[in-house]
Amino acid sequence: MGYLQGVRQNYVSSQFDKTNENFCTYYKSQKIVENDEEWDAFMAALKSDLPTSFRIQGSSKEVELLTELMNKRYLEPLAQSEEDSDVIAPKPIPWCRNTFQTPLSRTEIRSRPALKEFHNFLVTEAELGNISRQEAVSMIPPLLLDIKPDHKVLDVCAAPGSKTVQIIEMMHAHDKIPEGFIVANDADNSRCYLLVRQALKRMPTSNCIVINEDAVFMPNLTDASGQLLFDRVLCDVMCSGDGTFRKSPDMWQFWNPGKGLGLHKLQVNIAQRAVQLLAVNGTF
Repeated sequence: MGYLQGVRQNYVSSQFDKTNENFCTYYKSQKIVENDEEWDAFMAALKSDLPTSFRIQGSSKEVELLTELMNKRYLEPLAQSEEDSDVIAPKPIPWCRNTFQTPLSRTEIRSRPALKEFHNFLVTEAELGNISRQEAVSMIPPLLLDIKPDHKVLDVCAAPGSKTVQIIEMMHAHDKIPEGFIVANDADNSRCYLLVRQALKRMPTSNCIVINEDAVFMPNLTDASGQLLFDRVLCDVMCSGDGTFRKSPDMWQFWNPGKGLGLHKLQVNIAQRAVQLLAVNGTF
C-alpha cells in the first residue's frame, strides 16, 4: 500500500491534474529510462486508468464451478452485447491462474448500466470470499516465490492480506492440508484485524498465523530444532506511493521526493531483519 492513501475509486480520473514537475525532475535525474520516447511512454502509463483485475479463489472444484457460472451468466453475454460498445468483458490473465482483467476502471464498472449485474456479482462473491479483487501487479511476488505446500513462509508486512490469501491458495493447491504454514505479520494492530478478515475469514485455514510485531524488531521464533527459519520470505515493505498514481490520481498534487526518501531507512531495516529469518537456500 502506498504511503499516501488516495481517494476511494468513485472519481472520474480525468478530473485530476496529472502533472507534477517535482516528480518529472526527480525521476529524470535518476535516469530510470533511456530516452525521451521511453519517458513519454512511462508517463502515459502513469496517467492511464488502472485496469480492474480479480482472482477466483477456493478449492479447485469451487473455482471451476464459479468460473463456469461467471462465463456463462456474465462474460459471454457481455462479449456479445451491443448495448455499450465501450464495455470490454474481463479476460483471463495468461500468466496467473484463475485471474481476470478488464481495462475498465472500477469506477467505470460501477457506473455502466450494462455492467450492473456483473458488478453486483463481483461485490457479492468478494464478500463471500470467493473472489479477491486484487491488482495484477500485486499477484506477481507470490508467483515468483514459487511456494510449495511444505514451505514455511513469512509475510513480513502482510496487511491488507491479498498476497497472504494468494499464498494460502498456493499452499492448498492440491486440496490437501499442507505440511507448511504462513506467518502473516503487520505492525499496525487495526490492520491486523483487517488481515484476519481478509485472509482467515475468507480463506479459513489452520496453516496461517497472524501476528502483530514491528517488522524491524521481528522476534526469533523457535521450533523443535531450535530457531525457526523460513523457506520463503515475502517482504513487501511500505512504499512511497510513487507507482500508485493510477489507483490514486489525487496523489499527483501531493507527491514530493521526501516521501520516498523518508521511508528508505525503515525499508532497508525491515529488509535486513527479514533476510536474517530466511533459511539457507530460501527465497526472499
